[in-house]
Amino acid sequence: METGAIPQADKPYTKTIPEKIVTEERERNFEIGRKDRFLYRTRYFTASGIIGSREFVSDAYQQFKHLFQSKHEKKPKSVKGLDGMFSLKRLSEFI
Repeated sequence: METGAIPQADKPYTKTIPEKIVTEERERNFEIGRKDRFLYRTRYFTASGIIGSREFVSDAYQQFKHLFQSKHEKKPKSVKGLDGMFSLKRLSEFI
């Protein structure tokens, strides 16, 4: 983030991260909050189909398992970085 805010003299048309954004991120110690994880992972969440508590994911899977083409029973997997959230797919912690 810090490096992306430094303009490069040899590349005058390269975009840089605005100072306002860098300052806000510095104040947050460059950590991604729970709300932001949801916003940044929208594609992963929608691709996994079911996300929520372990019980919710398990119940929803039981209702729709006839639509899956899997030979094995699927088990909810925890979503790294979001305590208490589960999905049928293992979602990457990296955004």
